[in-house]
Amino acid sequence: MNKILIFCILIITSYSYINNSHSNENITPLDIVDIYKRSMMHWNINYDKLDENKSGAACIPWDNIDKNYLKEGVFIALGYGFNLYDLNIGKKAALEGCERMRKANKIENTCVCEMILFNNEILIKINNE
Repeated sequence: MNKILIFCILIITSYSYINNSHSNENITPLDIVDIYKRSMMHWNINYDKLDENKSGAACIPWDNIDKNYLKEGVFIALGYGFNLYDLNIGKKAALEGCERMRKANKIENTCVCEMILFNNEILIKINNE
């Protein structure tokens, strides 16, 4: 009886650990876009209402993204631009803004600035895809 009880506790504990781990397995590009837009709204900037030829980048802390982060988290360092000539200039503007915020917030060791959007095209690539 004790062995069965211990075995059940181990299974429940293992399931709980796996279920709450910081894993990128279930993260989609759309999840990252949602976090980015929520992060922009934190600064009262609605990405969807920016003028065309807009771009967005964020410093993504991949190791910290879990179910709670997907629901409520915000990226600390962001970059964006609008009314830009083309994708290359959009990338430059967004990534430079993100890098400035990354350095200002002293989070260089926790994340890397990556492109997320150009207009409504999702540019972020997830390693598990």
